[in-house]
This record gives sequence, C-alpha cells and structure tokens, in this order.
Amino acid sequence: MRKAADEGFSKSSVKGFYEKQMTEAVLLAHDCLVKPAQWDNHFHRAAASMILSVVYGHPAITSEQDPTIEAVNNFASRVTRAAYPGVYLVEFFPWMRHIPSR
Repeated sequence: MRKAADEGFSKSSVKGFYEKQMTEAVLLAHDCLVKPAQWDNHFHRAAASMILSVVYGHPAITSEQDPTIEAVNNFASRVTRAAYPGVYLVEFFPWMRHIPSR
C-alpha cells in the first residue's frame, strides 16, 4: 500500500490534481460567501469531495447532504475516535489481549 500511495501521490503526480483542487477551492469559496455560518459543513464537503475526486475520479460534489459525503465524514469520524489513546481497556490492561473474542 505504501508503494501504491507513493506512486499515486508523488511530487510529480500531484501536479495533475491542480484542476480538481481549483474546482474545489472555487466551490468552497462560493459556499463560504453564500452561507458563512455553515463554514464547518463546507469544509467537510470540500475535503470529502477532493478525496473522492483524486482517489476515485468522482466528479466534484456540491451538496453537503449528498449521502457519499455523509459516508466519508462518518468513516473519518469513526477512525479518529478509534485512534484516541485510552479508548480501549486493553491499553490499560494488556492481559486482556488473551481473552478470546466472542
């Protein structure tokens, strides 16, 4: 996976993402000017849309209510919560690793 990520996101290959980045930047700026109070939702949409367009070739997503945006943001939230230190008891009690999972 590291090799594939290195090839796909090397310095020379990221230059090909310029158009997609500009599209997302323009959409983000427009959304922030139209509805400035919802800036957090605009950034979540822009980040998820950029990831989908770069990795999967998905066209830019313009709506925060798009189910794809919600799925990407929910996944990112779950991964972030799982990465917090001290979330799992096994971190405090290493002997729990030997308990069979059921």
